[in-house]
Amino acid sequence: MGIRILIVDDDKLLVKKLEETVNWERLGITMVFTAYNIRQAQNILEEYPVEILLCDIDMPQGNGLELLEWIRYRKLDVECAFLSSYANFAYAQKALKLSSREYLLKPISNSDLEFALEKIVTYIKEKKRIPETSKKRKNEKFWENLLLQDVGMERTIAHAISRGSYREDDRFCLVMIRMLEIPAREQYKKEIALYDFVINNITSEFFLDRPEDLEALVHQSDLEWMLVLYEKDGGTPVQSAMQLKKCLCDALKRRCCIYVGETELFSRIQGSMEQMASMEKYAVPDEEEILLAKDWALTEQAYCKAPWDAWIREMEQSESVIPTRESILAFVDQCKANGGLRTDFLGHFIYELVQMMYRYLNDLGVSFGQLFDAGEFELYERDAHTSVRGSKEFIRYLFEKLEGNKSTDSHQENVIEQLKAYIEQHLGEDLSRTVLAKKVYLSEDYISKLFVKMVGMSIPNYIAARRMERAKEYLRSSSLPISKIAMEVGYSNFSYFSKTFRDMVGYTPNEYRSKMRGHG
Repeated sequence: MGIRILIVDDDKLLVKKLEETVNWERLGITMVFTAYNIRQAQNILEEYPVEILLCDIDMPQGNGLELLEWIRYRKLDVECAFLSSYANFAYAQKALKLSSREYLLKPISNSDLEFALEKIVTYIKEKKRIPETSKKRKNEKFWENLLLQDVGMERTIAHAISRGSYREDDRFCLVMIRMLEIPAREQYKKEIALYDFVINNITSEFFLDRPEDLEALVHQSDLEWMLVLYEKDGGTPVQSAMQLKKCLCDALKRRCCIYVGETELFSRIQGSMEQMASMEKYAVPDEEEILLAKDWALTEQAYCKAPWDAWIREMEQSESVIPTRESILAFVDQCKANGGLRTDFLGHFIYELVQMMYRYLNDLGVSFGQLFDAGEFELYERDAHTSVRGSKEFIRYLFEKLEGNKSTDSHQENVIEQLKAYIEQHLGEDLSRTVLAKKVYLSEDYISKLFVKMVGMSIPNYIAARRMERAKEYLRSSSLPISKIAMEVGYSNFSYFSKTFRDMVGYTPNEYRSKMRGHG
């Protein structure tokens, strides 16, 4: 028997379009029900067995989340894909709690919708083929308890073998997913919920047709998830883990790293868990942000002291700091090759690198705040502790600022003249503090304070004044439409341009043009 779907949306034209244009036959969906509100949908669900619900969230007579809540309360076995006109953390989090399988944004093409529905159909067919669903859930609970407990692991493993849950020679591979970017405090809980929602869905779908079974996915801590893969003949956990990482990064638009354990017998899985714990605590992922257990060995070697004094002398005596940057990057590579780039070593190295920067700038008579904005610097420094890639990006960021400062005349008067010249030549473009600061290789806070000190007004006020002067020139000497003039001087919002012009000049643009041409 084929699969049945119910489409629920108050947009009748959209419902009709989907009903008539989606290739239901190719998807294996043999019956399509439609409803325009929750009450109609509930009547259909009470009367007919429906496997898939494709539902709008925002509807006037009750939203789709309420309908799915009703379905879960009734214990109906229905997989849900939500449609929404905009991304909403609260909706996504609620959908997660109600076990929705997809969260799709309108407008959506038929091809994208069919792709999403195809995954749900595949999941339903797989679920029907496997009568051991309850056993699977029981195994997931077992692994959650095993991975999160601190003591008694040997006894738990032995007990699982004795009762026949697993055999001693069953082979498993542990794979840890670790998010590298820490969400902002105000969005922390919502971001973690969204990560969990995406990681659960993508991981389940990824391993659906793979030779390795996804035995369990355990959320170990806020930013860490452990996959337990049951290795069958032909399984390639390492390759699969690399492909999974790409899928996750593409979906989350966030950086993550993957730790891949060695395949181990179930009876010896505790050793694999201890190895993963050691990697999580001490290992620094490479530039691909993937670390294999077979390449990791916890070394007890002493921290390799970097030649900081020699590097400072080289920077002070050279016209460019780029050779020093390359020496430091090579040092990082050498430490990694020698097995000495542990997290504690890397933390020590980053600390000493920053201290070297302070010493070098102090010798030049340049304050740290002149070159580096605190917020931007903290983001780069934080990422520097997470991986080889992050540490190298931090080094490049530091030396880009140093090289720019070294090659630019940073006397206060000259900095202001450079800024004024750039503003004058780019009045129609983005002139944010970030853009201007990068042009003179100084920090945003520094150029803002310096500009007020030297010019007597803030950068935004100066830019607005210059833009109005340029607009006045266009109004006096050209026949350009006022909307075009607004664009030429950097205003995409015509109303805002007109208001700003009137506030600063005392006339509207039209009034000013008429006055200058002797009509006023």
